[in-house]
Amino acid sequence: MGGSIMWKWIWPRVGATPISQGLDSEMFDRADYPYSDTFVREAIQNSLDARHDLTLPVTISFTFHQKDLGEQRVFLAEAIDLRNQAGLAVPEEWARGEVSWIAIEDFNARGLDGDLGSRISNFWNYWLNFGQSNKDGAGRGGRGIGRVTFLIASRVHSVVGFTRRVQDGRTVACGMTVLRAMQTPKGFRSTHAYLAAEEDDEASIYRLHDSTEFHDSLVSAFGLTGYRDASAQSGLALIIPYPHQELTREGILASSIEHFAPAIISGTLVVRTNDTVLDASTIDEIAEGVVSEFRVEAIQKDVARYLELIREALRAEPIAISISDVNSGLQGLRNEQWAIVLQNAVREGKAVCLEIGFPLQKGAKTHDVSLKAIVRKTPENSRPIDRFYREGMSLPDVRAKTPGELDVILLVEELELATYLNCCEGKAHLDLLESKEIRTKLEDRGYRQPFKVKRLVKGLQAELRNFLTPDITEPDENVFDTFFAIADPDPGKKSGKVKKPDKPPEPPPPPPPPRIPPFALETVGDGFRFKANPAYTEWPVNVSITMAYADGSRSPAWSEFDFRSSDLTTVASNCEYQYIKNKLRAVNCGPNSVIEVSGFDIKRELDARIKVWKNAQDD
Repeated sequence: MGGSIMWKWIWPRVGATPISQGLDSEMFDRADYPYSDTFVREAIQNSLDARHDLTLPVTISFTFHQKDLGEQRVFLAEAIDLRNQAGLAVPEEWARGEVSWIAIEDFNARGLDGDLGSRISNFWNYWLNFGQSNKDGAGRGGRGIGRVTFLIASRVHSVVGFTRRVQDGRTVACGMTVLRAMQTPKGFRSTHAYLAAEEDDEASIYRLHDSTEFHDSLVSAFGLTGYRDASAQSGLALIIPYPHQELTREGILASSIEHFAPAIISGTLVVRTNDTVLDASTIDEIAEGVVSEFRVEAIQKDVARYLELIREALRAEPIAISISDVNSGLQGLRNEQWAIVLQNAVREGKAVCLEIGFPLQKGAKTHDVSLKAIVRKTPENSRPIDRFYREGMSLPDVRAKTPGELDVILLVEELELATYLNCCEGKAHLDLLESKEIRTKLEDRGYRQPFKVKRLVKGLQAELRNFLTPDITEPDENVFDTFFAIADPDPGKKSGKVKKPDKPPEPPPPPPPPRIPPFALETVGDGFRFKANPAYTEWPVNVSITMAYADGSRSPAWSEFDFRSSDLTTVASNCEYQYIKNKLRAVNCGPNSVIEVSGFDIKRELDARIKVWKNAQDD
């Protein structure tokens, strides 16, 4: 096939199936985390997830190209023509015969695997099934929608992929461009078109351009390294045509350092941008050169401190701490003698490295999992560093609301805990969240009381700061003496006539005797107990107990993500009870009634309100 013949793109007909227009870009393009950040995060996390030889680093290369339109035309012309048919904008450079692109290539990676003949394989999940993951949940990914960031990065919303697979040694290529669903003379067309030879209607997939000529021409046209050398025989390359100007080499290097510094420093990851190599030996020098590109102020102001903290966390021998009760966290350990020693070490400016272990229950098995923490006093007049990394990748929204005066970095490397936390992340992998979808996903995987460990982990940055901050000394009782006037001990005689006091008023009648409540409340561990009051005699009674976590309002709001009745342990005697959402109703309570409810989050204040009535009512 000659260079003058254009490689085919297919804009498929939809048929009688629903379509969804748009890229849902708002979740990947925010003011605090623009798509240029999520672009780098998605590219690197995909490569780390696909790491092949665990004794070697994953290398990912971002190469910027800009030149006169030549060999690239035969691969892009039909995609540009389809954009014109769909009434979508085409860059002015195309008409001027100019082209630009970013080539992303990873090495020592498994490539894009999966059965090429199956619509639900990893390969076709990547290209066709948005919302379906091409990952098994064990790595950072799991949503299958992050690849949208590559389409967003292109001004023509297009990406071309070229992969060499460890699975079968095959070289495979495909491409995708986003159009818009519309009626054409030949039928109602879909929202996407694909760089492919023909449709396979029976399998609902495409037959790909699979000749050696096609593959060699693609590598040559877009300046790819290819996967022929012994040191780079597998991986995935992505071509982003006409990238947005916000994507720069300096920005990619800064994002890599900000979000993947532990992986780089540990030797797991190497990042290249054109002629620059970012690895464990060059990270300090490169970080100083791109310091203005960092988005986190604490890192921008003192990047050397940030990198040294991570090195300390990776090399230090940690002190082991065991949390037996996930609900209590570190609360009960603060006054232990060894904890006081750690508090004094932090106060003296020493770095304290901890390995915090706790149980994670999955099905009938309890796993002992752990994470590593490094804590050090923040230098005077500096902003505290507050970072959370899962398998070398940051979740920047997992941080303390009030970081105080301590630097804290948390590192999760253990597979069992990382897999669990991965299920708790949002689609952009920025935070640990709670939702119905996440609860269902965790419960389907066998996690009981699914959010308990997530809440412990997310709260650790604040809890560690409280745990390692020594108690303040008793306040000086005279501290306010200079702010308030002190009464004269010898005021002298008063002048003028002294008025006779009026006749004292009659004392008010005594108040009525207090009503005897039928129940007495006791706090027990992670819950409460209502016991019948022996002084009360007007039995039987009915009672409703409304429960919620205090939020500072008169009537705290309740959500099923706080707790559900199925999460609680309820023991009741001498009464009949049932739950209605967050309300427990007990009827026919007698003088021996006891109601005990446990299983609440001990780190949150419980608001339990009781209402008693004698006759049946619908409350």
